[in-house]
Amino acid sequence: MGRLFKYLVVIGALYYGTRLLLAPDMAEANIADQLAPGNRVVMYSLTTCGYCAEKRERMTTAGIPFREYFVDTDPARMDEFNALLDANGLPAGAGGTPTLTVNGKLLVNNPDMATIKKHLKFKT
Repeated sequence: MGRLFKYLVVIGALYYGTRLLLAPDMAEANIADQLAPGNRVVMYSLTTCGYCAEKRERMTTAGIPFREYFVDTDPARMDEFNALLDANGLPAGAGGTPTLTVNGKLLVNNPDMATIKKHLKFKT
């Protein structure tokens, strides 16, 4: 019984510790009413990308309007994505998905929500 108890304590600590670490970025308040008009957010994604699906859900929940382009099914968007990387001094393939542009600022490799919000325009 002692070994089982220790096992359950360790599992519980790992579970709740992980939830505490992730909680600040997971609970997204809807900020749609606070956003100024004219924000331009574009997300470059892959149709098979789990991180992209998660970011899509979190931005939708947060009320952040965005356009999503799937670079694996649209060659023109892949070219656009690579040109964007090149214009920012990054080689093709250096930007993982999702990569976003928020009001002209390139945010590569699955930026966190705080970084995305930092580049949004809010009402004054």
